[in-house]
This record gives sequence, structure tokens and C-alpha cells, in this order.
Amino acid sequence: MAIFKKHYSIVLVFVLSLFALLAFVPFGSGANPLAIGMTMDAGHAFAFILLSGLLYLAFEQHGKWRAVMTSVIISVLLMAVVELVQPYVGRTASLADMQTGLLGVLIAVSGMIVWRNLHRWQLRVAHIALVVMILGWTVLPAWNEWRSLWLREQQFPLLGDFEHTLEQRLWKPTGVAHGRRTQAAFSDKHAVSGVNSLKVETINGSWSGVRYAAGDQNWQGYQALSITLYNPGADFNMNIRIDDGVSVSPRYSERYNGHFQIRKGQNTLLIPLTEIAAGPKGRLLKLDRIRKMILFLNKNEQPQSFYLDNVHLVP
Repeated sequence: MAIFKKHYSIVLVFVLSLFALLAFVPFGSGANPLAIGMTMDAGHAFAFILLSGLLYLAFEQHGKWRAVMTSVIISVLLMAVVELVQPYVGRTASLADMQTGLLGVLIAVSGMIVWRNLHRWQLRVAHIALVVMILGWTVLPAWNEWRSLWLREQQFPLLGDFEHTLEQRLWKPTGVAHGRRTQAAFSDKHAVSGVNSLKVETINGSWSGVRYAAGDQNWQGYQALSITLYNPGADFNMNIRIDDGVSVSPRYSERYNGHFQIRKGQNTLLIPLTEIAAGPKGRLLKLDRIRKMILFLNKNEQPQSFYLDNVHLVP
């Protein structure tokens, strides 16, 4: 411990350098940006546990309450600076990140007081329970997001069967207009595989639909994409967009764009992968790096409800 105390400055510089790297490097262009983003969000708690703890130890020789105040003030100022700078480096400022960081400061400072200055076992047990509860709550969203990616790999070449709640993290509604949002939820109606389908309720005034996060899946070696869709109402037109991982925001001419008439009742769309690959102008879509698929209606289309099920690749 004595050796460690002599090198606080080195440890702090290292931690701050690592913190800056994680805080300011953009990550939104990856195959699974949401999972990475949630992991980084949870990481705020752990980063400020470490940083606040080190700051406390560095100033403890001047008195425990001065160490507490110094640790809290520097940590909060650093949080504010990080959130102010992030929009300029491809990241997003977030009040939630500051809240998570404050939880980390709370854990660190309370831990230093309880474990270094108080010796009652009841307080230590309570602190352990507090740490487990806070970190569990902080980590759970990222944990579930990574579990959904694991499920995606296990189900492949099945893309959507809607029998597991984690699939709702892979298939998400898109479209917001006039304070209304597209809705997507599991339903026990019109399922053709298993017991559930995905009911999608669109809105007008937006490119309303549902998006599948493929995460650079490899669709090579398959013949077609099969989508079963039940339409309980009048006929309508649907668009299907498929992107590869070549560009973060591909233009219309750089992706596959399919247009289909959805008739009343059950529809099975069978789209050859050769047709999907030929979607971009001037090149082939990279079937070994499929990033996402979006099923959506035109902005002027009347709101529709439909049920999606058994989305898979055909060998």
C-alpha cells in the first residue's frame, strides 16, 4: 500500500487517459452500436468508482471530509466537461450518463468512509448490498442487449420468430410524427411459427415500420429471404430496405429498396438474395455484412396494423 501511495500521480494520469479514450472515441458506426453504447453508459459508474476512489486516497492525508469534498467536486466537474465535449467528437451528451456517474461517485465515497473509517460490520454489509443493487441496476440493460445479440446468433438463419422477449431488442419500431410513435409488440394472433407474432401499428406522416438489427450478419450461401406477414385490413404498399455495413448512412442508390403490395390476409414475401445483392447502383450489396433491414410504409400511407412472423433465410 505504501508503494502504491507514492505513485498516485502516475495511477491518476493513467486512469484519466483511459477515461478520456473511452469517453471521447466515437463508437456509433459499429455493427452493434446500441449494445456498445449501453455498455459505455454502464461503464460510467465503474469509471467514477475508480476515479473518485483514487481522488479520495490522494487527498485522505488532508482529512477524510476534505478528501470526500475534493473527490466529489473534481468528479462532478469532470462529468460536466465530458458531457459538454462529447457532441463535438461524434458522441451524445446525456443527463443519464451524469446520473450513472454520480452513482459511481456515491459508491466510491461511501465505500471509503465505511471501509476505511468505520468498523461496524452492519454498515459494511449494508454497503455491499447497496453496491450490488446499484451496479446490478446499471449493468442490466447492457447485459440484456448483449444477450439479445447472442440469441440472434443462436437463431440464425431465423431472423424473427418472436418467441423470446429478447427479440424485441432486435426488432424495434421506427417512426415518430406529431407526438405519436409506431408501436410494435408481441401478439398471440396470426402466428405461423410458434405461438407469437409481432404486431406492428404504423402511423402516418413518418416512415413508419419496424427495423431489424442484423449486426453485419453473413447472408451468403442462402437463396432467399422469406417474410410472413398477415394483413387484417385493406391492401397497402410496403417498402423493404436492406443495408450492408459499407456505409453508416447509405443513400437510396447504395442499398436494396424493395416495394411490395400487401393484400388482405396472409402474405409470404420470398425475395431472392441475388435480387437483394443487386440493389445498389454500381456495386453489389455485401451479403456477408448485412447491417439492418427495415420494413416501412410511405409517409402518406394510411396507418396500418400487420402481424409479422417466421422471418428467415431460405437455404
